[in-house]
Amino acid sequence: MNKSIYKDLKQLLQGEILEKIILKRKTTYQIGGEASLYVCPNNSEDLRCLNSYLVQNDLPRFVLGGGANVLISDRGFRGVVIHLKEFVQLSFSGSTVVGGAGLVLDDFIVTCLRNGYRGLENLSGIPGSLGGALRMNAGAFGAEISDYLISVKCMDYQGNFKVLSRSEVNFSYRKAPHLQNMYILEAKFKFPCAKKETLFIVREEILNQRRKRQPWQYPTAGSVFKRPPGYYAGELIEKAGLKGKRIGRAEISRKHAGIIINLGGATATDVLELIQLIRSTVLENFRINLELEQELVGFDQADLIS
Repeated sequence: MNKSIYKDLKQLLQGEILEKIILKRKTTYQIGGEASLYVCPNNSEDLRCLNSYLVQNDLPRFVLGGGANVLISDRGFRGVVIHLKEFVQLSFSGSTVVGGAGLVLDDFIVTCLRNGYRGLENLSGIPGSLGGALRMNAGAFGAEISDYLISVKCMDYQGNFKVLSRSEVNFSYRKAPHLQNMYILEAKFKFPCAKKETLFIVREEILNQRRKRQPWQYPTAGSVFKRPPGYYAGELIEKAGLKGKRIGRAEISRKHAGIIINLGGATATDVLELIQLIRSTVLENFRINLELEQELVGFDQADLIS
């Protein structure tokens, strides 16, 4: 990327701006090449100025949350990676909670439970940020992040600030359609109350189930595919005989076939080839086209259809 862009942004913005950051250090897969620029706006006005510059100069952008649920190409991202890590405001008013998009999701959950708010305990242990969880309507054990949501404050790519109600976002299973081309800034929730001791018992049960079922000792981005109607992706992959299959240093987990793990030194190409193998094998065996839950970033179209 042109050096003048870095200089322009340094003059324009208050937040952190870094060149040539290796993105594998920023993802739960621990996979990913270099970002041309890595920018952390200080506040909403900083973000608005950044967005205006990107639009005026026709520069590609990608908003990175906690680095979960994403596979970044070995070539990295030839553009500006935006990280809203400074958006960590948190406030309580009665049973209403407002949290910034940059909050670590599990920290946000723990804080809510400590205040006696029920509703997020089943999401305990999900990695990533609050904004990232909203963008994909993260869920687990019958609960979703949108269950007790009131509204989301965001900014579109034209620089307009908006507050979208839960119904306006049009949430569905692992989808938040009207948040896809938005910067998520903060979210407002209204939770029912419960005894915090009871909530932490549930949390520990959920965390124990995760430890038993999922290979958390390895770098991973969680479930690779969405659950197809009437089935579980992991069961289909296991029935197709792919459990434990390796390509390079990536492996379809022997503990949970719906998850791909990085055994150490895996490349994005290794993971992508496993994804393609899974999709083609499950389609051939069961006539079911698995839909990706994880986001692919920085890949060329030729990579995705090879």
